[in-house]
Amino acid sequence: MRPASATVTDWGRLQRATVPASPRPTSEEELRAVVIAAAASGTGLSLRGYGHSAGGQSFGEGAAMLDMRGLDRVVEFDPRARTIRLQGGASWAALTRVAEPHRLGPTTKQEFETFTIGGSIAANAHGKSIDHGPLIGGVRSLRLMKADGSLISASRDENADLFAAAAGGYGLLGVIVDATLGLVEDRPVTSEAPVMLDAPELIAAYVERLRTRRESTPLCYGFLDGFCRRGFYVAYAYDDGDRNTPLAELERHEPPPGLFNAFVRMQRRSALARRGALRLTWAASRRSETTLRSRRLLLWDEPPAGLTGTLLQKFVVPVEGFAELVGRAGEILQRHRGELAVLTPHFRFVPGSDEALLSLSPDDGIAFILSHLARPDDRRWMEAFERATGEMLEAALELGGRHYLTFDSVASRSQLLRGYPNWDRFVALKRRHDPDHLFTSSFYERYEGPRA
Repeated sequence: MRPASATVTDWGRLQRATVPASPRPTSEEELRAVVIAAAASGTGLSLRGYGHSAGGQSFGEGAAMLDMRGLDRVVEFDPRARTIRLQGGASWAALTRVAEPHRLGPTTKQEFETFTIGGSIAANAHGKSIDHGPLIGGVRSLRLMKADGSLISASRDENADLFAAAAGGYGLLGVIVDATLGLVEDRPVTSEAPVMLDAPELIAAYVERLRTRRESTPLCYGFLDGFCRRGFYVAYAYDDGDRNTPLAELERHEPPPGLFNAFVRMQRRSALARRGALRLTWAASRRSETTLRSRRLLLWDEPPAGLTGTLLQKFVVPVEGFAELVGRAGEILQRHRGELAVLTPHFRFVPGSDEALLSLSPDDGIAFILSHLARPDDRRWMEAFERATGEMLEAALELGGRHYLTFDSVASRSQLLRGYPNWDRFVALKRRHDPDHLFTSSFYERYEGPRA
């Protein structure tokens, strides 16, 4: 447990809070005791896994911060049924260790093995997968611990409203004690030569690739230069001729973490290096590789040091509006070029899904992802970041899109409601199941006010 009155932050380092305790239970009994004690004391309780969110979703001022990583077991694995049940604090690495030898993997996966299953479900992660949608689609069922310490099961057939709200609900309805995921065959994939074009032609080619070869293409994503004028995409196609290749012969990292760290250090120091980043990224992507689909859903087993101090922003619009979003993004980045430094902008397809109450992309969309070289202690940088993010958010909203709440730090309540019209339904459901607002966070209180 952390010392009393510890100050905590998250990946983005834009939000901070003072928390009285950070318990890490290792059993359901210990978890229940923590929940009941927090309810009795009235302090409130926030939930934290790896802490990769960037908008205060995993802590709240004055609330105890529950560290889920002590509940990290694989509870049950059935390779024949292709299902696995894991505790909420188990990492993706725990799933990989059990499932990969059977050539099984998840439908959707976050980009680092260190993330927790419960945290990924709470964020309804969409990852890089094209042939499967956001994580809720791969979740068969879950068990939630409510504010009174009781357990409730939720699935598409049982307590379906809680199921739809807990996935993408950021721990505000209860603790995900464990979840059962469906697995799919972990087929080999081989990368194709990257396609580099000016931005309008690139996006048209990318959309056409998705339209014509989506079923055989589990991954297809791209990069743009700093002002979104030119870029490339790379695709991975299923390669079933390599189904029996030994696991040890299949690629693991993309690219080697040490090289990536040096690459980012150069970009931190030099605008010239940032301008040349796209071509270097393209050159690195030209080498063909064959690996497992689930391995390429990853970037690395854990975040390399070079990512420390970067801050993601993610905006998703319907496919038909993506070209215009990229054009407007280029104008915004050009306007703020003297104040903000970003790594190579990234884009990827997001399969549509409206299962989650707070769905990121109800229809097929494309995500535009910015990775800022953040300076949160610099007032001038913060002001520029908030202006640029506000402009990007408005552009996405006007094109029928929305922002990913996991990285939300500047949206107003009216912008939240425009992007997520089911927000008030979500809040009403929370009030019904958590009437005393035990489960809280700085993110939630930003929109609904502090706990009474």
